[in-house]
Amino acid sequence: MEKLDAPLYNAVQQAAKAQTRFCMPSHAGAAQGSLYASCGFDYTEVEGLDNLACPSGVILEAENLAAKAQGCAHTLFVTEGSTACMHIALSLAKERGAVGCIGDMHKSFYGGCALLGIEPQCYGTIEEFLSKPLKNADVSAIFYTSPDYFGNVADDFRLLDECKRAGILTVADAAHGAHFPYSGLLPEAAAGRADISFCSMHKTMGAYTGGALFNLKDSALYDRAVYYRQLWHTTSPSYLVMSSMDYTRADWSVNGERYYKNIAEKRREFEINAQGALYAVEKSDDLSRLVLRFDGFDAAEASSYLLSECIYVEAAIRDKLILIINPFNADKLHEVSRALSGFKPSVKLKEYPHIEREQRASSGKVCFVAPSEAEGRVCMNEVGFYPPGTPFIKRGEVITKEDVKIITENAGCTFGLVNGKLVVLQ
Repeated sequence: MEKLDAPLYNAVQQAAKAQTRFCMPSHAGAAQGSLYASCGFDYTEVEGLDNLACPSGVILEAENLAAKAQGCAHTLFVTEGSTACMHIALSLAKERGAVGCIGDMHKSFYGGCALLGIEPQCYGTIEEFLSKPLKNADVSAIFYTSPDYFGNVADDFRLLDECKRAGILTVADAAHGAHFPYSGLLPEAAAGRADISFCSMHKTMGAYTGGALFNLKDSALYDRAVYYRQLWHTTSPSYLVMSSMDYTRADWSVNGERYYKNIAEKRREFEINAQGALYAVEKSDDLSRLVLRFDGFDAAEASSYLLSECIYVEAAIRDKLILIINPFNADKLHEVSRALSGFKPSVKLKEYPHIEREQRASSGKVCFVAPSEAEGRVCMNEVGFYPPGTPFIKRGEVITKEDVKIITENAGCTFGLVNGKLVVLQ
């Protein structure tokens, strides 16, 4: 491959040639074994490699190129995933006043609110939020998720337009949409549209785990965003992750259209082969998010079956199996078709009732109790299934008998527990 316009990656690649290193990390770029195949690229803030806390060299150049690709004014690199981006965004939002959210939010939103002492105002839909004139809105910043875990994007044009006129900060959790700017076959990216957006390059692109982008539509919040990144981010960012982000952005900028044209073709072939199968292919705004529905059956059974065939999928959520198609696996979709041709679902999907919970104060000392002892206690930590990471019990809600049953039956995929215990008000 020809040399790409990737300043940080190129600088780290040059530094990796060093034969002798007396700096962190202490594997010194010379550790042996297949696990350490990339250790030569794993550096710290040595001369020539810039500093993420106050970038002025190759990191800043790489961030500026990422901003251009995303279609926004500024982009900040983050090596701790969209969770750290969420906390930066919440810090900026809190400065303006009350914070709200629309629809399901990732647990990092509620965790960040708890850390920052924010009591969010929650709205079920965009229509509900816009049902009253925004000049009298109860919030100064509104968070929403687009795309969701199933690859569907929010119809947010009216939301963004009316919030702009009302001076309400808009924040899009676009964690699963990092790839959108690189092909006309994909939806429009949130960056450059919402005031703040963030996305995880490791989820849908070629970056190593943790690589995320914090995007700013204009320059108004740039200084404060850099300031909050300094407060929230580790002082030991991974250069391996950052280099992979820079390289992937450059690669996708050149080859993205070709990549997604091939993905579209392979998906069409898969859908043709799926005709008459015991699952249906769900419609998705993102062609690279393949969602298979096993109507009335638990998709976790299909996930386990594919694992027995040495095929890993992204997630099984109720009756839906989720696969992420990328340039590195698109040509292997036929293996999924082949494997599922021998699969017959048998585990019926468990239906859980909608639970109305009492809301109480959510401040005070906490303690930890077994689920069997939690009925009637005030939950002090969001609880839900991972994936997708959206809670069904929120901080301050009273735990019901039905909740205890659901948690006990799904302990292996439930987040919010601490060593198997629930966090409750003392």
